Amino acid sequence: MENENEEKPTPSPSQEGNIEVPSREGNTSAPDPFLREDEARQEGNDPPLTPPKRGMRKISLKKIVWGIVALIVMVAAVQVAVADKYEAQVLVIEGEGKVGVNPTAERLDFGDLSGDTSAVRYVTLQAGGMDTYIAVWKFGSIAELIKLSENNFTMKKGDEKKLEFSVYMPLSAPVGEKYTGHIWIFKVPKVW
Repeated sequence: MENENEEKPTPSPSQEGNIEVPSREGNTSAPDPFLREDEARQEGNDPPLTPPKRGMRKISLKKIVWGIVALIVMVAAVQVAVADKYEAQVLVIEGEGKVGVNPTAERLDFGDLSGDTSAVRYVTLQAGGMDTYIAVWKFGSIAELIKLSENNFTMKKGDEKKLEFSVYMPLSAPVGEKYTGHIWIFKVPKVW
C-alpha cells in the first residue's frame, strides 16, 4: 500500500494525460476568470469587470472633427485660389464735376474723380454647368467707397449677369489721395 502522506507528482504540460481541475461546486465567493461572460451569468456569478472603451470613441470623434475641419480648410483654399481677383483704385483730383476714366478690363480702375462725382465699372459673371453661389469681398482703403448692385446671390445654371461696381467720391476726400484695394468674386457651385 502506498503511503497516504506522500505527495502525488504534478504532471507537467509536456506529459500526456489529463490534468484534473478542482470543481467549483460549493465555492461561489469568487468568479472564475476563465468562464465566458454568459457562462458566469448562468452560474449566478458576475463576470469580471472590464473598463468601458470610451477613450476609443473620443479619439475617433476627434479624428472626425479634425477631418471635417481639414476638409473645410481645403475647400476654402481652393475657392480662394480660383476666385476672380481684381485690383481696384481711384484717384481724387481737384475741381468740380471732373472725371477721368481709365478703360481697362483687368482692373476695376475708377480713374480720377473730383469731389461729389461718381464712376461705374461692370464685371460680367457667367454660371457654369450648375447653379452657382456668388459672393463678393472688398479689401483695402477703397472698400468703403465701392457699392455693389448685388452681393451674396445665386445664379442659375448657364445664366449671365452684369455686376455693377460704383464709387462715389465725397466732397471731403483729400485731393491727391489714391484709394486702392482688391475685389474677390467667389463662384461656389451650389450642391445644397
